[in-house]
Amino acid sequence: MQSKSYAVLGKSLVAMYYIDKDLALKKSKELPDDVRKILATPLTQIFIESKDETELPFIAKSVVYGMFLSGQGPTKVMYEKAFKMISKSNNMLAIQNLVEDMVTKGNQYKKFSFDKVVINLMRTIIQEQEKSTNTNKDRNIAIVKEAMTGLL
Repeated sequence: MQSKSYAVLGKSLVAMYYIDKDLALKKSKELPDDVRKILATPLTQIFIESKDETELPFIAKSVVYGMFLSGQGPTKVMYEKAFKMISKSNNMLAIQNLVEDMVTKGNQYKKFSFDKVVINLMRTIIQEQEKSTNTNKDRNIAIVKEAMTGLL
């Protein structure tokens, strides 16, 4: 945990999680924001596996990258799971963070038609919210629809 290597630190936290979940969660939450941002993938793994919904706003900022830019395999699957959790959640900040990142990356990679990909993902969020009994569902849907205008 004292390593200057972020790769070592991330792997240490994940290993710790399998030995002492509470300690790993505590240490993960105590990290400075700039370090948490660098360790987004291992932290997301810990938070998703522990079903820690309080961390959905943090996770949401990395979902698009994890689903589309991190390659294939377990990382992509983990971020797809995170997307599903956020899509169904009542957490307005998580949905806001996710769609803001979608708009940014959709516009950034528009020449590859990525804007169409994220619009379809936004439609999925709307469908999940419409099916839900979330207290914030109307506001969540409005957040997504407003974000869509940034891609049209």
